[in-house]
Amino acid sequence: MAGIALAYSRQLGGTGTWNIVFEQFTSAELPRQYSNSIKWERTGAGSLALSGPRYRQKYIWTVDCIVSASQALELDQMYQAWDYDRAFGLSVACGLIDRTFGPELNLSAGFSVPPAYTYATGNTIVSFGLQEV
Repeated sequence: MAGIALAYSRQLGGTGTWNIVFEQFTSAELPRQYSNSIKWERTGAGSLALSGPRYRQKYIWTVDCIVSASQALELDQMYQAWDYDRAFGLSVACGLIDRTFGPELNLSAGFSVPPAYTYATGNTIVSFGLQEV
């Protein structure tokens, strides 16, 4: 698999486990980027200094992918379960495996942009954002 696998298990309000693989991206642009949480600032003396959190920059993903209608429905169900658990203050995180570029990443992420769906001649284009937690 040269793509992204996303998994989530419902914590409240019933049962449900989802595991979806996204492989057919709509552009040549890689979905993974850095969150860009560091920046250059001027000190009181006028010299440049880096500021930002004292850990490595987190990853973010912008996913635009062609999937079947059933996969789009699965993603919608996953998001609804994730959002329901989030609304109750639970510590929600999806398992994410990213094999799109460089070494495989296996980490946790949450939705930063909810899924949007577009009909595409027998398939569905899904677009959503994730952020490493």
